Amino acid sequence: MERLSSEDFSFIFKRDNIPQALINKGRVLHIAKNTIIASPGDLPNELYYVCKGSLHAYEYSTKGNERIVAILDEGSIFWETCFLFQVPIPYYFKTTKDSHLISIKHSDLINLLASDLSVTLSILQSLTKKLLTQMYLTDELLHYNTEWRICNLLIVIAENYGLEEDAKVKLDTNITQQFMSNLLGINRVTTVRVIQKLKRMKLIDFTNGYYYIRDIQRLEDYQAGLLFSS
Repeated sequence: MERLSSEDFSFIFKRDNIPQALINKGRVLHIAKNTIIASPGDLPNELYYVCKGSLHAYEYSTKGNERIVAILDEGSIFWETCFLFQVPIPYYFKTTKDSHLISIKHSDLINLLASDLSVTLSILQSLTKKLLTQMYLTDELLHYNTEWRICNLLIVIAENYGLEEDAKVKLDTNITQQFMSNLLGINRVTTVRVIQKLKRMKLIDFTNGYYYIRDIQRLEDYQAGLLFSS
């Protein structure tokens, strides 16, 4: 079981170290893009492993604004807590790509937890990542300003989806200003203002539908400086 580091605690979940013994117990489901597979209050009948594709977990505020709470990419599992103890699901879950999910029945998971230590440790590791991620994100919300959080969001996306291209880092995934706002739970007008500022400072570009970070180190240095600004 590999050690976790602070880089594991982000809103993007992938490569959850799931043993083949657990995956082999499941059945493959083919789910089309933009399919809502669960809503708040549902009781899960199966544990899911993302074999291919991606999903968003999200909720709506009392004003009707969407807030994305997690991105579940290939290699991640979800609903482990709700599934094990039959707790109602707190969020909507929707595929953002055509996805292949492996579903595992409750009885199969319980039997493996009782007989296979690697499965038990993998579930515990996944739960730990999700718990500590929420702690990190709460700390970020309480102690850092919006501009710092947007810079951090761009850096995290670069770590997960970045491609080196012409001495820049291309964020090779579909990102809109509304998407950033939904992830951070902030007003879109604020997001637009910060993004325009970062463009003027030549820290980022937007070309052919993709964001580019011109120099990761410069962006990180600028972000660090925000901690000391008033």
